[in-house]
Amino acid sequence: MSTIIAPDELGDSSDDGERRSSFPYSVVTSFRFIGFWGAVVLPFLYIPLFISGLDTAGQQQTFLLLLVLNVVALVFGHRYRA
Repeated sequence: MSTIIAPDELGDSSDDGERRSSFPYSVVTSFRFIGFWGAVVLPFLYIPLFISGLDTAGQQQTFLLLLVLNVVALVFGHRYRA
């Protein structure tokens, strides 16, 4: 488990040190952003599948893939702007 340190708690450091400390924060924030909006948008992709039906194996696999992606997006995005 990692701890995110605010830039003002770092004290005097060089520009390289500040970039390294903010890099993981920006990556985590990006994943949360993508996860949140992915969880919002992915359910709209279910609509064409439900309209056409889940008759073929390809449609069923596509549905399961979208469902798994939606769960992953929910996990990554659940703390976005909390």
